[in-house]
Formats: sequence, structure tokens, C-alpha cells
Amino acid sequence: MANFEVAASEYMSAPVKTVRGSSFIDHAHRQLQQLRVSALPVVDDEDVVVGVISRTDVLKIGRREANSRPASSLLDFPAKPVSEFMSPNPGPVPLDTPLSKVAQLMVSGRVHRILLGDEGRVEGIITTRDLMQAIREKQVRNPISEYMSSPLFTIRASEPVAMATQRLEKARITGLVVVDGDWPVGVFTQVEALESRDLPRDTPVEEVMNPGILVLDEATPVFRAAAQAAVMQARRVVVTVDGKPEGIVTGLDFARIVA
Repeated sequence: MANFEVAASEYMSAPVKTVRGSSFIDHAHRQLQQLRVSALPVVDDEDVVVGVISRTDVLKIGRREANSRPASSLLDFPAKPVSEFMSPNPGPVPLDTPLSKVAQLMVSGRVHRILLGDEGRVEGIITTRDLMQAIREKQVRNPISEYMSSPLFTIRASEPVAMATQRLEKARITGLVVVDGDWPVGVFTQVEALESRDLPRDTPVEEVMNPGILVLDEATPVFRAAAQAAVMQARRVVVTVDGKPEGIVTGLDFARIVA
């Protein structure tokens, strides 16, 4: 197995966009969508990290608010500050933390990003996508079947977005594989759920899904899967066994490889 004891700072992304705890949830939602990130560090007036607001948090808030009133749209957000809904965060880890340790923190916390910095201030961030780059560079040749999760969480292309969004929340996952019959044709993730905010709840998943899906054979080496996922900007790989989709490799599965 490759050595991932290098400093995490070698793979971090910087600078890191943040959001004030006093900002409204709707502002955080727009920032997440515009920046195409899965979470934002929440800072106080002195730019010290006090928490994190993620797509998962925003979706939960939006669904709860929409379900509390007779609304036709999928999501609705209260006029309340981010600080009321953010998840607590222990603060950034040192820049010289080994990449393998950062990956361990992702796996144990079931999070897709770890902040790096000093004295509570963010200097960079490591995401599961950054870990894919490390796997590609280290040429990890184990087959992806060794790391896939099974079974697949799927949704039919004809099902409504309300059902898909509810399934994401109940299963505590960030994405569903959209199928036509038994074959994957796209993905419905938290990104698509948030983008569907103002749509009627019965809108078919097929109208909003992301058709960019990566499907690979079980024998594909991990480093090749990571390279293709990076090019396609995909965070998950559907794995086929004997030509049939049987499992999935997610960002956290890539983190387990590095850990």
C-alpha cells in the first residue's frame, strides 16, 4: 500500500471561503450552490472558526420548514442565522498533520472535508476529492471491488424529487444512483436537491439529475478510478460485477484507502 504520511498541506486547497455566523441560512444556501462546495466553515467577527454549515444541514432545515406549511416548493428556509443550525467544529488541524491522519478523521467523523490552519483560523481545506488526487499520484493498484460499499442506494428516474430528497435524508447519504430499469443513468445528490428548491415536489428526478455518472468494472485499479472521477468531477463510482451494478465507491471509501 502507498505511503500517505506526507503533510496534508501538500494536497490542501486554498483559500477557503467562509460564512459569518450572523448570515441567514438562505445566504449560506446560495453560497454553497455558487461555490459548488459541500460545506462552509462558519466564522465569528474575528474570523475564528466556530462551526460548519453543510449541504446536509441546509437540506434538513429546508425540508423541515417546507413540511411545516402548505407549500408547493421542495425547500423553504427560515429567516434565521447560520449560527442556530451549524454543526460544532473543533477547529482546524495543523498544516503538518499527516494526510493519513486527516483521512482517518474524515472516516471516523463521516465528513468529507477537514479544515487546516492555526489558532482557529483556516488556511486550507482537504476534501475527499483531494484524497483522490493523492491516490492517483501514489498509483494505488488494488481493484475498486476491495473498497466498494453494497448495496446501491437507488431511485427510479420517474420518481418525484420529494421522494429522492427524503431518501437522501433517511439513509444519511449524500447521493443516489438514478436508474432506468436496472442500469445507472445519472445521480441525484444534495447538489441537485438544493437546486430543485423552488420546483414542485412531484417533479420527476430525471428532469434534475446529473447524467454524468462513472460506471467501472470491479477489476479497475483504484488509481485509475480516482483519475477518471477527478476528470469527471464525480464523487462516487458505480462498480459492476459481471456487467451488473453491484456496489459503489464514495468519497469516504477513498478516504478509507488513504487512512
